[in-house]
Amino acid sequence: MNNNTAVKNILILAANPKGTSPLRLSEELREIKDGLRRRSKAGNQFLIESAEAVRYRDIHRSMLDVEPEIIHFSGHGMKEEGLVFEDEIGRAKPVDAEALAGLFELFADRVKCVVLNACYSEIQARAIAQHIDYVIGMSQAIGDRAAIEFAVGFYDALGSGKSVEFAYKLGCRVIRIAGIPENLTPKLLAKTELSNTTKQIPISNINTKPSTDGLSSESGIDYTRLRELLAARKWKQADRETADLMLKLAVREEYRWLRIEDIEKFACQDLSTIDSLWVKYSDGCFGFSVQKRIWLEVGGKVDRETELLLGDRVGWRHKGKWLEYSDLTFSLNAPKGHLPMRFVGITPARLELLSGVGTGEGAVPWCFVPSFPKPFGWVWCWAGLCLFDRIETCEL
Repeated sequence: MNNNTAVKNILILAANPKGTSPLRLSEELREIKDGLRRRSKAGNQFLIESAEAVRYRDIHRSMLDVEPEIIHFSGHGMKEEGLVFEDEIGRAKPVDAEALAGLFELFADRVKCVVLNACYSEIQARAIAQHIDYVIGMSQAIGDRAAIEFAVGFYDALGSGKSVEFAYKLGCRVIRIAGIPENLTPKLLAKTELSNTTKQIPISNINTKPSTDGLSSESGIDYTRLRELLAARKWKQADRETADLMLKLAVREEYRWLRIEDIEKFACQDLSTIDSLWVKYSDGCFGFSVQKRIWLEVGGKVDRETELLLGDRVGWRHKGKWLEYSDLTFSLNAPKGHLPMRFVGITPARLELLSGVGTGEGAVPWCFVPSFPKPFGWVWCWAGLCLFDRIETCEL
């Protein structure tokens, strides 16, 4: 290697603890290495060191050993609770924004760029960016495909000698070119921009753990029980509780089904609260916003074709047939977007108009409604895709 060649060390940290939804971390690592190897120009070389199944105490050890200029994290994020690493026995161990920012402050003389390729990592990115020149975080849940495509574009650009700003923009463009509607999810934060627009906030003053868990409601509904069920990972009970809460939100408990106008009037704040709880406690695997993202990926329409594609993607269909509710997977081994699923239906007349029959192949499997008048009985309901229009309006 030429003595004038600038060698930049990149440290890639990956974690997928027991009990969290599986991620394609090895594929992401391979794409990063391949992009840098193919495109590194003379005078701009990279040395890549990676660590998988990273425990919380491995973070500083790896930083001391590698002395990286760029740090890339692949894994799960849990909003205010932090990035998810592993404990001594491989279980999830969140590390919050305050702790991470304090650690990166010690290495700020060496580390120049941090990429947090994990769901809801913008909170941690904003804290770290008080000390590091460039930090990239995700503003919401991000799918495996989008995370990998962003990494491909970002490191292809770095390998070609481009700036961090250019690499960030290319990563976002590659997501869009791949046909994935998540190109606005990555956010680039620059230390200079933060210091110019806001006063430096002592890290001890950053509120990273709201005691209320964000249980806000425009309708005065108490979401404590849903939070407790989700925190205990009682997915089936939480699914049923969600259906009951949606009926209560629409003041339709007596009828046990909804009208289209009920769905269109759902309070955005309440939908956000329910969604945030599902996303948080499932590590970004479940929730209305996760389902909406998949719905957009398969067409974003309220029609039969989109219905079938969505059912296949989230695991509500198997070998061309809709699954019974009892056959669903109530664990984090389920496909992304699998839950919540037990929703509430719309009027029998509307169901008949859309589906032809109440129990056949033509309706979306969002619930069983025991109180429909015959001949409907226990039926599959159409409410799901209609709900996504409202979720899109509410910008979840």
